[in-house]
Amino acid sequence: MMRKGIFIGLFCLLCGVLSAQSFLRMEEKKFNFGAKVGFNATLPVVNSLRVLDFEANQFHTTYQVGYLASLFFRFNIQRFYIQPSPSWHYGRSHLDFVINFPEIEGEADPPLKGNLQMRTQSLELPVLLGYHLVKQGPYGLSLMVGPKVKYNYKLDYKMAFDDRQIRFANDDTPFGVNIVTGMGVSIGRLFFDFVYEFGLNQTEANFKQLNASPESSFEIQLNKRTNVMSMSIGMLF
Repeated sequence: MMRKGIFIGLFCLLCGVLSAQSFLRMEEKKFNFGAKVGFNATLPVVNSLRVLDFEANQFHTTYQVGYLASLFFRFNIQRFYIQPSPSWHYGRSHLDFVINFPEIEGEADPPLKGNLQMRTQSLELPVLLGYHLVKQGPYGLSLMVGPKVKYNYKLDYKMAFDDRQIRFANDDTPFGVNIVTGMGVSIGRLFFDFVYEFGLNQTEANFKQLNASPESSFEIQLNKRTNVMSMSIGMLF
């Protein structure tokens, strides 16, 4: 009975070793595919914000953690690869601001403090050109750069002034183009990606107030630039 238990234990250990070797062994292929999931941190660069025709200032942006999921296809050319990656992103950020009212006849209302919470869900397609700095055995290190096209299919913003909260949506800029740069670390089929992306300035003005009857325009104009960092883990096949 003891010998049988020892044999089963050795067999399981051997299977684990062989499985680990198979996991670490990465064959050279002209084409790979894979999937990854991860987190992102959106910290938009705000150039200007106007609320009810008043210019806001004293911006303070706070990032919040979002999520991402992606499939990708990799075409290998020696140490280079081209990688299109259709993906889904959910991003969140928070902006505090102050509105200083102009003086009228030597008097002015006290400053109004507010905040803006931004929630974005988007479908994105980066096409990256990568280069393997290290490609030996199961270990790899690569750099990546390329453009990304994104479609914001849902924008949900919430603005708060003291005890008043207003929810609204905006579809001025459903499409955008960003530049992506990053680094990838791989161990066999497992890899980790660290990516930074930035975009061109975008102006949003036609906000629609939600939960209002009928919907009404809210006089806001927001000029900002995309600024996102993300980290993901995935598997390559």
